[in-house]
Amino acid sequence: MDLTVELAFQGTRRRLAIADLSRTGMFVRGINLSPGAEVEIAISPDGKRIATTARVTHQLGATEAYALGRPAGVGLAFCEPKRISDRLFAVTVERLIREFREQAPANAVHILVADADPRLLARMSTELGASGFMVTTANSGVEALAACFRRAPDVILLDRALPVIDGHRVLATLEVDPQFARIPVIMTSADLGDLAPAFDRGALDFIAKPFTATEVVARARRLATLASAPERVLLRGTLEGLNLGTLLTMFEMDRKTGRLMITSSDVGWIDIAEGRIVGAGTIAGLDPQAALNAMLGWTEGTFELSSLAEDGGLDLGITHVLLAHACAADEAQRDAA
Repeated sequence: MDLTVELAFQGTRRRLAIADLSRTGMFVRGINLSPGAEVEIAISPDGKRIATTARVTHQLGATEAYALGRPAGVGLAFCEPKRISDRLFAVTVERLIREFREQAPANAVHILVADADPRLLARMSTELGASGFMVTTANSGVEALAACFRRAPDVILLDRALPVIDGHRVLATLEVDPQFARIPVIMTSADLGDLAPAFDRGALDFIAKPFTATEVVARARRLATLASAPERVLLRGTLEGLNLGTLLTMFEMDRKTGRLMITSSDVGWIDIAEGRIVGAGTIAGLDPQAALNAMLGWTEGTFELSSLAEDGGLDLGITHVLLAHACAADEAQRDAA
């Protein structure tokens, strides 16, 4: 967003560039202020100066900014509107955001990023925006739900540890509402113990913190494409009822195409095209062959076959993979005896 702001603090005034703007605050480049400081900010988008007050929420110094690939500056949170000018400022910000969204490409993926960390929100807003996404941010579960009701996103990047209403409760609320139930959700957390509960509650992906915008871009685009497909989910069930080997044999015989997501001790996926394995991986980061071997040993968990697959550089016949795994298991048993 090409916009400058006038900042008044400690008896001085400076004009600075805005890096990010939301309904609740902004990130301003090229200035150093202590968290908690109160400043006056003014914008003049139509040639008419409109001002309000704001509080410094965080400071991003040069070293930290370089490490994050961000400009140095400060995050500002708008104070509660008390004056007519404050309300006018809020209305103007709302209009600017709406106009910015309307200028986004028609095919831009709209992603809602919900996290309590203002620095993460600012970084994701800038980097995802630069990658062609239309970005909405929320710093609590309540704000995330409100953002969905204002305009349903294509994808949600949802942190588990949100204040007021946590990520799990946000997921549960979305799942029971027909207009939001099909929105794909990527759960984020610094605790890998949140992985299984996230999938149990309906998340379609999980990213462990810390993460990069590159990870989010790749996964969000895939999920947005998946959600718009005529048939998002082709088959789901449990491994206790149908083991993975039998499932894969069925897919080979029927020449199925799709991504098989499996949640067990880890979360993994197998991409299948015309009955052949073309990709595989796990959240734990195993290479494709190791991921396949690990998943074939899973006897508990759930699976879901979706309608789209990605080419992961493999081209393996399922029968061959199952035979090789069985031979390796037999050898391991003989060695153990």
